[in-house]
Amino acid sequence: MKTLFLMCATAGAMWSLLMLDGWPAHAGMQGNMPTSVQPLPKYPPVVCVATNWATETCEDRQTPLPRANPLRAFNRQEPEVPRSGKTTVLYYEPGGILSEHEARWKALAESGDDVEVQSLCGSACTMIMAYVPRDRLCFAVTASLWFHEARSGATAETATPSMSTTQYMLNKYPPDIRLWLRDRGGVEKMTVEKWWVLHASELWEMGYRKCDPELAPVPMTKPESVKYHKNPYDPSKWDQCRVTDCYLPECPNGKCNDPS
Repeated sequence: MKTLFLMCATAGAMWSLLMLDGWPAHAGMQGNMPTSVQPLPKYPPVVCVATNWATETCEDRQTPLPRANPLRAFNRQEPEVPRSGKTTVLYYEPGGILSEHEARWKALAESGDDVEVQSLCGSACTMIMAYVPRDRLCFAVTASLWFHEARSGATAETATPSMSTTQYMLNKYPPDIRLWLRDRGGVEKMTVEKWWVLHASELWEMGYRKCDPELAPVPMTKPESVKYHKNPYDPSKWDQCRVTDCYLPECPNGKCNDPS
């Protein structure tokens, strides 16, 4: 048993000596690397195939890489406009021609004015959300946004419901407004007659600012052609309502009530 162990130990030592003796000092742990016999082949050329399977060059198919847009994350289309220090106040805005309202809101956004929404803002008026930055918008307790399906046509009499125009408007809104509309069914569920109303309290929950209380109006002589009705959203205020405009949503039951 001892003889066998000594023989194994002796054989192991001799093998170690042989390995060390035959190992070049400059080879390191990797040993001698083989020399290259020929250069590596070039990368095969890239060719493009046309619809008829004919090969053609790919120069015309090079697509430029998209440029980074740091404003994309903030849903901003244009560079920020410095504040003007002025305030534009919107009262009753029932909507109208879409292109005219977009031109109004673009100009208002470029003016740098802050915007107070004090009452109903419906239909095309809601596009103000797409153009005026949210940090320059505020909504009073009496404010609300009214959405419905858009109409398209040469005149108001010939206009018909337009899902494409409604989808265009929805795509222009900021993400929180789009999500609110999609949660209710999106453009597929919207109609011309039925309004979806987004009240100020919900807008505040979305992070939009609440307007400071408006200053009390200066007393003035009441014209004979004007009566007054009570604002259903704020009993502490009285709004003017012309007799010919008693169809307005603020007029209860289509009538103008005289508080006196």
